Amino acid sequence: MITMKAKENINRKYLPALSRIFTPIVMDSLALKGHSGYLTEVCANSGLLEQTDPSMLLSHFFDWIYDILFNNYRNEYIYKNAIANKILLGKHSLNTSHMLTEFRVGKCKADAVVINGTSTVYEIKSKFDSFARLENQVKAYYQIFDHINVITSNPQVTKLKSILPDAVGIQVLTDRNTISTIRESKSNKKNINLDTLFDSLRKKEYVKVVEEYYETIPNVPNTQIYRECKNLFCKIPPETAHDLTMNTLRKRNNTKVLKEFITNAPASLSGYALSICSKKEKMRALMSNFTRNIGSVIIPKLA
Repeated sequence: MITMKAKENINRKYLPALSRIFTPIVMDSLALKGHSGYLTEVCANSGLLEQTDPSMLLSHFFDWIYDILFNNYRNEYIYKNAIANKILLGKHSLNTSHMLTEFRVGKCKADAVVINGTSTVYEIKSKFDSFARLENQVKAYYQIFDHINVITSNPQVTKLKSILPDAVGIQVLTDRNTISTIRESKSNKKNINLDTLFDSLRKKEYVKVVEEYYETIPNVPNTQIYRECKNLFCKIPPETAHDLTMNTLRKRNNTKVLKEFITNAPASLSGYALSICSKKEKMRALMSNFTRNIGSVIIPKLA
């Protein structure tokens, strides 16, 4: 649980660099090498190294950095992690639900999609984000998701109310690290576009949906399976197609390794875990580092 109150003295110009700790630039290096030159450099340059207890566990260090960012620089990752912890793991569980990140919808990518019997997309608009693409993003999400929400900061709520359709929900990440609902989303399931929904699926997923509905799959050469499956898929009643599809997507990369990682990882890494949940070896490698102290990870590398 992330509970620390960050009071560290850090120059704000280093916050964007510090936020990249929760990206592959650091995580891949930790998984492969057990240390990260970038992590050492940003901690040294920002002055955090001088404020770091070398005996602190790496897992606690991540929560500490996350808390600094939460209080001073709420970027997209902070929002994704809050959705993972407060909605996916707080209201649901990995046994019945799953969260997909950067899920492609036409020419857009949905920031986070929680699937738990239905589908809810969360478009993140932090104070660092523009609303320029929001209209097109919402139109794309209407094609395949049941519920559409925009999650933002308090100062941006009034503007969002004036530009979003009434059916789109508005939520706020509060200073208490909770997600507050300003306006409930309305069901959109009956308006699903089957053509777009189909093209968001992987081959094994659309074949699974077709087989589940028709109790058979097209007996055609592999070169024709896409066309034949799409033809059959688009004849399924929209609400039924949505539910069958979401039941299939709920299982995408929702593995025992992911559950083990979430159980053992610091709360600050829930969002990152869901972004790499198809990479089992990386998750295992990262887990092996959690009980190391931060001194063994970064301090010797300054020599």
